Amino acid sequence: MNKLISSVSLTGLSFFCFSLIFCFFSTPAALAGEVVIAQSQPLVAPNNQIQRLSETINLQKGQEKLQLTLTYYNGSDTAPGFKWLRIASPTMHFVAENQFGGKRSLSIDVTGELTWGGNQLLITAGGQRGSTFSWKLTTNQPSVASLSPSELSPGHSATILGSNFSSDPDANVVMFGSHRARCLSASPDKLIVQVPDYADSSSSKVTVSVAGMEAGSLAATISSYPYLSSLSASWVPPGSQFTIYGEGFSANQSDISVFVGPLQCQIVSVSPTQITVVAPVGYAGEPWGFYQPVRVQVRGVPARNQMTISISQVG
Repeated sequence: MNKLISSVSLTGLSFFCFSLIFCFFSTPAALAGEVVIAQSQPLVAPNNQIQRLSETINLQKGQEKLQLTLTYYNGSDTAPGFKWLRIASPTMHFVAENQFGGKRSLSIDVTGELTWGGNQLLITAGGQRGSTFSWKLTTNQPSVASLSPSELSPGHSATILGSNFSSDPDANVVMFGSHRARCLSASPDKLIVQVPDYADSSSSKVTVSVAGMEAGSLAATISSYPYLSSLSASWVPPGSQFTIYGEGFSANQSDISVFVGPLQCQIVSVSPTQITVVAPVGYAGEPWGFYQPVRVQVRGVPARNQMTISISQVG
């Protein structure tokens, strides 16, 4: 048998009728750092005849890309196992009772052997009445370790390092505050994401979940896109002052650049919500100074919109 990992004992089985039921939750029986993706209730033989069952393991999309371990339990501390059993699957390795090696459980690495949606198990077993069998599919708990760079801007990429991510980008949900980031690429230990366009200083908490499992959170410093809301005038003479109102500016004048058309403006004063500049004198007497775009950059990040102003001696 390929991919044999380890065996663990099963305790405290509750007895049900001849059926297997799977579910999607973690249980107190899970080992440290282990998440139960799906598990059955015990199959209990109602008589001494051969038992046959077809069962399905269902996975959410993205879970099939995780590191997966399938553990079979033949018997418990309080109930006997089947004397013989056969476990077949269209995608996984065939298992027989001799592979348990006399133990009550057998754990197999089934990474890459399952698909999202349904995965069939065909179980045939023989034993006395009351013999029990069950299974559990687990993965390691996903976790985040670091985020780089430490200062981020909307639209730029960020790298998240950690463990047990899904290699399906869509299965990794990365949130900057209430804004979801686009996952550009994914591997088990690294995610590369695009910072959402509307991320701002309120989006400094970055949370990650993998195929529905929480992986933790990280802190980020976000330089949000500046936004222009209005101008103090729609027309000004060359060399005169006007004020740009908005948000996401800076109290540091060296962080800000303002252009009217192709000409850069002299900055007079700044605050996080307004910028006062001098209209370029290069437009003096030139008719092409009408309806020029006002463009703002803060720490190299362009504002997500522009406004229009006319600069001329004649209004």
